[in-house]
Amino acid sequence: MNQSRRSVLQGVLGAGAAGLLVGGAAPLPAARPRVVSKGTGLGLRWLGVAGWELSFAGRSVLFDPYLSRMPYAGADGGLDPALPLRLDADLVEHVAEKELSGAPELILVSHGHFDHLADVPQLLSRPGWSGERVRTLCDTTSRHLLGAMGTPAHRMADVVAVSGGDHLQFDGYSVEVFRSLHSRQQDYTSFAPGTRDAVPARPRTLGDLVEGQTLAFQVSVEGGPSVLLTGTSNVAERELAGVRPDVAVIGMSGYAAVHGYPDRLLAALGAPALLLPCHHDDMVTPLRDSGITGTVSSDAVTALTQAVERQGRGDTTRVLAPRHLELLDVTGGAAG
Repeated sequence: MNQSRRSVLQGVLGAGAAGLLVGGAAPLPAARPRVVSKGTGLGLRWLGVAGWELSFAGRSVLFDPYLSRMPYAGADGGLDPALPLRLDADLVEHVAEKELSGAPELILVSHGHFDHLADVPQLLSRPGWSGERVRTLCDTTSRHLLGAMGTPAHRMADVVAVSGGDHLQFDGYSVEVFRSLHSRQQDYTSFAPGTRDAVPARPRTLGDLVEGQTLAFQVSVEGGPSVLLTGTSNVAERELAGVRPDVAVIGMSGYAAVHGYPDRLLAALGAPALLLPCHHDDMVTPLRDSGITGTVSSDAVTALTQAVERQGRGDTTRVLAPRHLELLDVTGGAAG
C-alpha cells in the first residue's frame, strides 16, 4: 500500500473521525472532528445527496453542492419531472455561510439534474464570495443551464466546459475528468435525459434540468491523497481502469437495473483505502432538521461493504458511513 493510502487509513482509524466504519472495524467516536487547514491533510464534508466539500491546504473544492432538498416525488412516489423547482435560498445561504470552509476555488458538477446543479447559480451569486475567483467545471449542457438560471456573467466566464479525458492542473492539485453514466430506473430509462446546445429558456421544473453528459472527477492533492467523486449509481468501468484513488465517493441510490454495480466499480478501482457512500439519504429533509441523520439508508452501506468482501479486499478497504455536514479528516493532517 502506498504512503497516501496508509495516511488515509490512519486518519479514519484515528480518534475524532466522524461516521461509522464497517466491514470488521469498531465504531468510531461521535465527536466532531477537527478542521483540516494547512499542509497536505484532507477534509471531506458530506453536503447531503451527492454533494461534498473537499478542504485541504486552506482551500476548498465543492462537488455537486445541492442543498435545497426540494420535493421531487409524484403521486406514485417516483421522480416527477413536472414538479416545479422550489429552491430554498435561505437554507443554501445558511450552509454556505455557517457550514462551509469558505469560498471554493472550484465547483465540480457531475451532470445537469436538479439534485446536482440547481443550487450552483445561487452559490456563484453569493455577495460573500464576490471578491473570490470561483471556477466551475462541468459539461456543455450544464454550462448552458447555469446561464439560463441567471448565473452572473463574470462567473459564467469562469465556467469551463470539460469532458472525459481532461486532466487539469491547478495550484497544488489536479483534477482528472472521466466519462461516466447515469443510473437507470426500474424500467431501464433515465430521469430527464437530454442535452442543450445553447442557453435554453429559464428552467421552471425538475425535468427542465436535463442530464447532459455525466462525468466523474478525481481530485489529486500534491503530497496528499486522491479522491474519486461519482454522483450517480452507474459506472463505465473501462473509463476507470487503472485509476487508483485513495478515497472513492460512491453513488448508492437505486441501481437494481445496472448489472454488477458496485462490484464492477470496485474491480476497476482496485482497493481504495476508504469508500464513502453518498446519494443514499431521503433528499428532502432539510439539513438543519434534527432528524436528518435518520434519513440515511443503511442498506447502501451494507451493500457497499458486501461488495468489498466479495472482492476480497476487506483487509485493505474500509467503508465509512458519513454524517451530514460533519467534517471528516481522512489523513489526520499526515503528509502523503
